[in-house]
Amino acid sequence: MIADRQVEVQKREFSMTGADRSGGVLRDCTASMVIYKNPPEVIRNTAVSFLDSDCSVQLTIVDNSPAADLHSAFDGLPVVYHFSGENVGYGRAHNWAIFHAEPSTYHLVLNPDILIPSGTIRSLIHFMESNHDVGMVCPRILNEDGSDQYLNKRYPSVTDFFIRRFVPHILDPLFRRRLDYYEMKDVGYDKVCDVEVMTGAFMLCRTDVLKVVAGFDPRYFLYLEDFDLSRKFQRNGFRTAYCPEAAVIHYWTRESHRNMRMMLIFITSMCRYFNKWGWKWL
Repeated sequence: MIADRQVEVQKREFSMTGADRSGGVLRDCTASMVIYKNPPEVIRNTAVSFLDSDCSVQLTIVDNSPAADLHSAFDGLPVVYHFSGENVGYGRAHNWAIFHAEPSTYHLVLNPDILIPSGTIRSLIHFMESNHDVGMVCPRILNEDGSDQYLNKRYPSVTDFFIRRFVPHILDPLFRRRLDYYEMKDVGYDKVCDVEVMTGAFMLCRTDVLKVVAGFDPRYFLYLEDFDLSRKFQRNGFRTAYCPEAAVIHYWTRESHRNMRMMLIFITSMCRYFNKWGWKWL
């Protein structure tokens, strides 16, 4: 399936890209994908799944890896590849792509472990065109087996983070009601709704709004920059919404639970987030 989509992308993109650049046409959707020592096959499949669209699209890859070895993962694909030369952080790397991409109506912040079914981008753009007060939308995000990933969130408290990061899972039943509320399970994942905190795995944004708020806050090296961006959109008068009519697959790992260094980075980002938006303890 992926191989067939690669062939279609390579056939189609030359004339589409040439026409856009020579005529100065506004892209429907640009996208940025930040990579760091990822499996080459996974990031190539993500790129192909985005490029295989009937919309006018452009994809920028920002590589934060120590060396540019992953450049070859995109051989034959019409992407813009930028090697940072160092790990500049997730938000800062996306900002480079956001402000260097071709002009577009929408910009997609895309994780490198996402598979986008055909028609998804078009469906989300249609949703945005029908809801002009929405500045950012995310689709339904699924595991490989088709089950939901509960990534919609309400504004967090310190207690929420403590329970999720430090309390042993065997004690989860004691906090189930609180955790379900935080993950918006009371609202459910079957209908359109506003979401206070969007997942950074897949954020389709109005490009003009994204630039007005200056993209991601570069002070977050990793973690919670998506929480912060959601709040910046809302502060500027735009809704952040969930649209389950479109869905993507997310091959998800939680590094901050498995790695002490990543845990310390998370704690640093948490303190930065609450210092900026106000400490909420309970």
